[in-house]
Amino acid sequence: MDTFTEELRQRIAAARGQLRAAQQTGDLDAERIYSGELDSLLRLALENDVIVPPETTADPV
Repeated sequence: MDTFTEELRQRIAAARGQLRAAQQTGDLDAERIYSGELDSLLRLALENDVIVPPETTADPV
């Protein structure tokens, strides 16, 4: 796996964890921010043919 793919997958996992944490605490501003970040990262992955594993509860926060 190349560095770009690895870094992108790590950033997606982190954004998923941050979004989940914001949802659990009810922080709507953070939820909006991390949702947008996640959307952007997933779009970048799609544009570059990077396969993103499904979300799991083991993704880092």
